[in-house]
Formats: sequence, structure tokens, C-alpha cells
Amino acid sequence: MKLKKWISLAVVLCMALSLAACSSEGAVYVQSVKDLAALGGIAPGDRFAGIVVSENVAEVQKDGDRTIAELLVREGDDVKEGDALFSYDTDELQLTLDKQRLELEQLQATIENYKEQIAQLEKERNWVGTADKLQFTIEIQSMQVDLKEAELNLNTKEAEVAKSESILENATVVSPVTGRIQSISESGMDNYGNPLPYITIQQAGSYRVKGTLGELQRGGIMEGSRMTILSRTDSTVSWSGTVTLVDYENPTQGNDNSMYYYGSSSDEMTSSSKYPFYVELDDTQGLILGQHVYLQLETEEGETTGPSISSAFICFNEDGTAYVWAESRGKLVKKDVTVGEYNFMLDTYEITDGLTEEDYIAFPDAELCVEGAPTTHENIVEEEAAEGEVE
Repeated sequence: MKLKKWISLAVVLCMALSLAACSSEGAVYVQSVKDLAALGGIAPGDRFAGIVVSENVAEVQKDGDRTIAELLVREGDDVKEGDALFSYDTDELQLTLDKQRLELEQLQATIENYKEQIAQLEKERNWVGTADKLQFTIEIQSMQVDLKEAELNLNTKEAEVAKSESILENATVVSPVTGRIQSISESGMDNYGNPLPYITIQQAGSYRVKGTLGELQRGGIMEGSRMTILSRTDSTVSWSGTVTLVDYENPTQGNDNSMYYYGSSSDEMTSSSKYPFYVELDDTQGLILGQHVYLQLETEEGETTGPSISSAFICFNEDGTAYVWAESRGKLVKKDVTVGEYNFMLDTYEITDGLTEEDYIAFPDAELCVEGAPTTHENIVEEEAAEGEVE
């Protein structure tokens, strides 16, 4: 289904681009490579907002049969191991314990009474004749059964009292780790009805960086990609790491204030799905939990990385070399380019040589694209659509 979705998207894009190749007065419409690169993949220098999170989290559950008296923390609070998180209603617990202790005393009294009666019957059995001994024996055995049942009930009640005493002594729930309160779920369920822990704590120590990838950047960042992490406050400070997970299974929708794509198509990105990805750091020195940073794809020293554009704009010769129709001084020219990696998900090629983001190129229409044809940056299709709306 995902493959069909992307193929359909590519077909629609190609149809739109074909229409866009037309322009007024015989001029060929050319588009900015920078804008085209933003439509498919990640352009060189694009940054993603990120936040330092803990690789490990601790989950604290609450007892659904008990009432919370007071929540002592809020989301974003830093806590140490042993710090109080919330407390249960002790009034209700104390009433339950008092009732259990009373029932325990009653059972103990009942057992003592059974023992006394059994001892008395045994004495009386020794005083009667042989004909009456059987009746006393039956009464003693019946009372011994009642005694055994009362003793079993006593053991159960003692366990209940011990549990209630322990619960009352631990009415205040404390943090099992040192870290930061990531979330508090009062309902205990997410938007899809899945169970959630009452409190989730990001554990301090083993840090990683979380970023989000927009729908149009799917496939632009993959597990194993090297990333540079940049400080927001000091441009001279940076870290390096490797993408260990791109979580396509848990997308988020809409605008995400804490994590957003930093690029040229923010309106479109905020209305589409976002996918979290995680970077494992080579070194965490100087980072703190919750710190906001920028992430950028890492390039090796001396490596040149060009824009990635739709394959629909690239023409191939019989010998496998590639070219595009580009603008040069207001005229259309055939420009040789070198293509790099192909992104199947986005149907884009990376242009490693021959094209920059400052260039303008045309959709390769067989009738319009000829050497020396005049070029224009005005799209007649968009203009006619706008005029139609006005009318």
C-alpha cells in the first residue's frame, strides 16, 4: 500500500510538472532547484530541531483500586531517586485497615472459643459411659472442622492486614530513578485506547537526541546515517552520532511545538505526518537532559553533496550520462549533470555535480525544450487558475 501511495504521488507530480512546463509567449517555465529539492528529500544544510532525551525510561503505575490524594510533580520536573511523586488517600486506607484488624480479632476470639469447647468436650467424654462416647466424639470432630476453617480464615486475614499496613506505610510513591518527568497520564489511556503508565520518567545518564522527520522527507534519513548535533546557544559546540531508529510505526499529526522541521516548506510539513528518529551519540559530554539542539546530516571532509530532485526532471543519454534543461542568461540550455544515489521512496536523484540550488531548470517537454528557447519564472497555469478564481 505504501509503494502504491508513493507511485501515485509521483504520477500526480509528473502530471503537474508537465502542465507547468507551458508558459506564455512561447517561453519555457523554469523552476528553482532549491524549491524542487524541498519537494523531495533533504537539501544540503537542512536542519532539524531536536531535543536531548534519555535512552531509558522508568514507568510508574498507579493502583486503579485506590484514590490519589495528591500529585506532587508536574511534567518537565527533575526528580531524584526517592523523591515523592504522588500519595494515596490514607483516610480510606486507614478505615480499611481498622476493619480488617477488627475482623482479625474476631477470628482469633472464635478460634480460642473453639479450642476451649473442644477441650471441655474431651473432658466430659471421659466421664460418660461407653454408649455415650460416640456422640461426644462426633461433636468434637465437627468442632475441629470448624476450628480448622477458622484458622485458615485467620491466615488469610493476617495476610490482608499485613498488605494494608504495608500499603499505608507506603502511601507516598517515590521515583525509582533520577531523571525528568516526561509525561503524566491521568486517564491511563492514549488517543487510541492503549494503556499508558501513570508517570513516565526519562532516566538521567544514557542520552540520545530525538528529532522528527516530515512526510516529504521519508527515506531522507535512514538507520545508520551519520548526524551532526549543533548547540543552539554556541555555534562552536557540536557532537556527532548515528541514527539508530526511524520510527515510522508511531507518527504524530499536526504541529509539534517541541520538534519541527527547519526548512523551506514549514506550512506543508506541519499539516502532514511526522516521524520521530533517534541519534545515538558518540560522546555526551556537555549535554543535559531536555536540551534543545539542531541536527544536520553529516558529510565527510571533502565530500560534495548536491540537491535531490525528482527523476522527472532528469534526462538520460543512451550511454547512461544525464542532463537537465537549465536556464542560462534567460535562455534554455542542455546541461550535463552527474547523478548520485537514487531514493526509491521519493523517486529522486541526488545531483552530485553540474547543478546547484541557485540554478533554474525546466520539465523536459519534448516540444518546448530546445536549445536557446526563452525562459520565464512565471507559471501560466498558476496565473490562469488565479484569474479563474477572481472571475
